[in-house]
Amino acid sequence: MSSVAKFILLATLAPFASVGDAFAKDAPRSLGQLQHTTWSAREGAPPEIWALAQSNDGYLWLGTGSGLYRFDGANFEKFRPRKGEHLPSLNVNSLLATRGGDLWIGFASGAVARLRGGHLTLFDLGLPPVPVLELSEDRGGAIWAALGEDDRGGVARFRQGRWERIGPSYGVAAGAATSVLGARDGSVWAAAGGELAVLRRGARRFSPVLASASDRPRLKQSPDGAIWLTTGARSGLQRVTGLPAPAAAMWFVPPMTANPRAESILFDRYGSLWGTYGSGGVFRLGGVGLWGCAGVANGEREKFGAERGLTSNLANPILEDREGNIWVGTNLGLDQFREASVAVATGLPTDSRNGFRIARGRGGAMYITSNEALFMAHPRHAARMLVRLPRRTLILHTDALSRTWIGTDGTLGILSGTAVRDVPLPWARRRPFALVEDGPGRICISSLEGAFCRNGRDWAPEPRLATPGTLPMQMLRDAAGRIWIAEGGRIEMVDGARRRVFSARHDLALGTVMVMAARGRHVYAGGDFGLARFDGRRFVTLRSDINPFLSRTAGIVETSDGDLWLNTVAGAVRIAHADVDDAFAHTARPVKARVFDRNDGMPGAAQQDSWSQTVMEAADGRLWFVTRLGIAWIDPKRLSFNTLPPPVIVRSLISGGSLYATDAPIRLPKGASNLQIAYTATSLSVPSRVRFRYQLEGVDDGWVDAGTRREAFYTGLKPGTYRFRVIASNNDGVWNRTGAMVEFTIPPTFLQSELFLALCGLALFGLLWLAYSLRLQAMASRIRMRMAERLEERERIARELHDTLLQSFQALTLRFQLVADELPITATARPSLEAALDRADQVIAEGRDRVLELRSLQETREIAVVIGDLIERQDFDPAVTVKVVTVGKPRALSRMVMDELCYLASEAIFNIRRHASAKQVHVEIGYNSDFSLRFIDDGIGMDPAVALGGTKGHFGLSGMRERARKLRGNLLVRRRAEGGTEVALTVPGAVAYEPSRRGLFARLRKAV
Repeated sequence: MSSVAKFILLATLAPFASVGDAFAKDAPRSLGQLQHTTWSAREGAPPEIWALAQSNDGYLWLGTGSGLYRFDGANFEKFRPRKGEHLPSLNVNSLLATRGGDLWIGFASGAVARLRGGHLTLFDLGLPPVPVLELSEDRGGAIWAALGEDDRGGVARFRQGRWERIGPSYGVAAGAATSVLGARDGSVWAAAGGELAVLRRGARRFSPVLASASDRPRLKQSPDGAIWLTTGARSGLQRVTGLPAPAAAMWFVPPMTANPRAESILFDRYGSLWGTYGSGGVFRLGGVGLWGCAGVANGEREKFGAERGLTSNLANPILEDREGNIWVGTNLGLDQFREASVAVATGLPTDSRNGFRIARGRGGAMYITSNEALFMAHPRHAARMLVRLPRRTLILHTDALSRTWIGTDGTLGILSGTAVRDVPLPWARRRPFALVEDGPGRICISSLEGAFCRNGRDWAPEPRLATPGTLPMQMLRDAAGRIWIAEGGRIEMVDGARRRVFSARHDLALGTVMVMAARGRHVYAGGDFGLARFDGRRFVTLRSDINPFLSRTAGIVETSDGDLWLNTVAGAVRIAHADVDDAFAHTARPVKARVFDRNDGMPGAAQQDSWSQTVMEAADGRLWFVTRLGIAWIDPKRLSFNTLPPPVIVRSLISGGSLYATDAPIRLPKGASNLQIAYTATSLSVPSRVRFRYQLEGVDDGWVDAGTRREAFYTGLKPGTYRFRVIASNNDGVWNRTGAMVEFTIPPTFLQSELFLALCGLALFGLLWLAYSLRLQAMASRIRMRMAERLEERERIARELHDTLLQSFQALTLRFQLVADELPITATARPSLEAALDRADQVIAEGRDRVLELRSLQETREIAVVIGDLIERQDFDPAVTVKVVTVGKPRALSRMVMDELCYLASEAIFNIRRHASAKQVHVEIGYNSDFSLRFIDDGIGMDPAVALGGTKGHFGLSGMRERARKLRGNLLVRRRAEGGTEVALTVPGAVAYEPSRRGLFARLRKAV
């Protein structure tokens, strides 16, 4: 290369190199520090995964040798076409999820199908029977296919509902095509017939790029817009575009395995290049897609295979989902790589016989002891061992002078490079238990011999730090210079000459105190039952029975920004600065905190019973956590947080053993009352943390918190139309509050229908009417019986009057007549006696007429005739107009009722004749369901008080009311506003009318 070309190349690559330096400050974590999760046949994953795609609804689709599957993070579901649709083959070679939401499926048989809205459409016309190796969508929405693996293959384009072969006439070499790519700039790249060609945007023909594109090349575009190509054994990977003009057309990445052919490649959002080798697992080159060509040399090269936990070395498809997770399909299952908040320190033992100890180093490094060895760990590279130690480590501490103290069984030393300089102890064969720095350069230790402090080279006893009969397991110095000493369940504060003890009797309800920490004015203690903070007078405790994640708190750090970080059996716990004071002010309320557990990369629970700090802040701000299964670190400035609300889907509805699709309103069979609704949310990062709430409107009073459960069950549902709604949150608590909804209708059976209810209502009404009628009939029968008895009694009295009293009066008058006849005509008493006899004859005649009238009225059943007779007998003035009107069809009245009506009518007509001074009299007889009789005149009217209570000493109105009550009727007497009086009588029909001789059913039919 000429010097000019070298200058141009270096000048061009300089910006990429600077980007690389900047990116290295926040570089992606190593493969070993990513969270790796696997699904194999044991978890339901299908084998032989050849293709991966993620559709717009968030489902991860798997093309396998045994069919098409979809995965929601929790369950693998085999795709089953709807009735009348079918897959042309079970061997799926390629998948493409388009921007419009379609899923295109390429088969080994050469067919291509489209899945849209749950319906499968087959498009195989114009395609040869060779495997569809790759599908791609260009910027205009056209679908391109790479068809292999022999000369019958090539490139095809789907437009206007059919496939079109793209061959030499378009500038594409004849022969099998292995890859096709629609680039972001609108161009289309094709590797076919051993050549690489490009169709520029707006061009009609492909232009050649490489005359020899190696064996089975695959194309991919990096974030910087460059096109990359996999190659054969000669070189591995090639960057085809985006290079400086004077440079060669290709740049090479040496292969990382004996089998150099990459089956699939991918650029993630960080610019790292991922790939799979046919039998070599997964590889990654850090930052290639962002650093440009310089990254090929500078990027970290990593390999991940079955020996590190990959389901199989036979890996093929690779995909980055919408949440940034990397998915790899193998012949034995599915693998996921994701960047979690927690990274595990590499190069350290994963198990420690005597536990780990940790101390701060320089420049973000940490000193760690394990299994009689001292390591230096760094977040950017694997830990390295510095020195072997003679015994197990009990104390590891870096003081203010940056000296690292190491205490073992019976020894104490200071780290010096890769050696430990021995520091003589003030006792023999005694191990140190706790160490505290009591001011710059002043070190104090405790043992069974008591407490000693060292200033310079000599040790001196320190009685104020030793209490007889106690063994301090931890010692801490706070910002105020006070020394805090923990032993068992008590803490002793030493402030100069003043001492104070805190225990369970003094609000320190922690059980065994496991750790203490101080920052500024805050002093913390952690133990079996939670976390406590000293408020200046006492310890305030956050109890683990209210906050289970605080159980056995073994590590405490308050960071410079005020956040509180804990190491507990639940994992790493973060309480934000804004929530710390509120938590200690309201200890009865649950604490708002974020827990980082195994799902976030924590290797295990906090190391217990070490009486040393298990979480420590490094110089670069990272937090290092000690667990029983290793050391992990968290960068508080780079906490992973999933901001994407999860798509929510109602998968199916099951009722009566039948499965119903939910993409349209559902109509269930009549009588259905029990059902099961399956729903999901396609948040794939940590599916076990996805939470759901659902509500069946009209049944549930509010949202039901289902937790992580993905099914809802309902029993005893009534007919009607229902709407089921479900919402979900992702692994970091971001909710999709729109969620998903499905409507379903349960039709009523005949017994549940409105018609049946109406019939039941009619039947009930009929029964009530029947009961009412029977009740009226019973009442009428009792009334008739009483009236019949009264009538018989009246007839008897009438006969007695006629046969005895009237006859006796008649005989008596005859005798008086004889006496009168015997008196002289001139006798003064004779005229008076004869007048009295004449009057007696009149009375007898009136009595006889009354009896005859009673019998004649009773024998008449037409009330109109009776009233006419009564009016005629009253001899109204000819100037008075009397009108009798009948309303309704006349019906026969009961004989007993007729008797009472006669008396009532007689009294009413008599009162009108005698008192009303009326010019017009109107009588109305009504035959309806009830019998009514009204007398209306236009006379002077009746005093309202008289109409209401009658006239003292007169019994006409009171007698009329008494007779009305006997008939179960109602008598209204009122003065009319327009003048005159109205007397209205209403009698229930069951009482007034003669009982019908028709049957019950005939009466019911008439009523209906």
